[in-house]
Amino acid sequence: MDRRFTPIVWLKDAGYRAYLVGNQTRHKLLGIDYDPKDIDIATPAKPDATVAALRRHGVVPAQVNETFGVVSFAWQDSVYEITTFREDIYDEQFDHIKRAPKQIIFIDDLDQDAHRRDFTINAIYWDPATGRVIDPVGGKADLNAKRIRLIGNADLRLKEDPVRILRAIRFKHDLGFKYDPLTATALKRQAKLIHKLPAALLKREFQKIQALPRYAAAKKEMQRLKIVGRF
Repeated sequence: MDRRFTPIVWLKDAGYRAYLVGNQTRHKLLGIDYDPKDIDIATPAKPDATVAALRRHGVVPAQVNETFGVVSFAWQDSVYEITTFREDIYDEQFDHIKRAPKQIIFIDDLDQDAHRRDFTINAIYWDPATGRVIDPVGGKADLNAKRIRLIGNADLRLKEDPVRILRAIRFKHDLGFKYDPLTATALKRQAKLIHKLPAALLKREFQKIQALPRYAAAKKEMQRLKIVGRF
């Protein structure tokens, strides 16, 4: 196992399941050689238990967000975020400035954790110690089909956090994928929500898109969605 994934072993030694999610899992399944600097781990361990597991190995977290269940730290040459399995509950009046759920509940259910995430290709869980891959929402099929698909109700996912509109564009043009039809339709319907987000946040996301080799195509798409002028 890659030594950079050692914190997963630390959590397991403390009695908790732990999995890689996001970029590491996606690139592994696509067969892309990838040198991860930012490593995302999901676990049912609550923040205090995660902190205790890290401290046993001499690691002091740089930041602990008790509300969202995120423990951040640097180790070796990588930066880590360990996030507790959770359920995000939104009310009908979405706060697009805070971009935060009304209520966050820590849970033990991996499947439920997967369903609160944005895209299916970001909800694949991999245990590098055993090689086990868990795919609750069909992310592997979407990777194989080169497809970007929002989890569950596509319009609702974008209303919860309109930054997902830009993330969809970035993933599509970074990976050379296409949109699932329901996702494509929702993006067109909800593109106007971008204008409710803080300019500083939009600038950060836009800079990530600008760095893509396929930026020209991404820019054309943003122009079609009438959101490029916001930056």
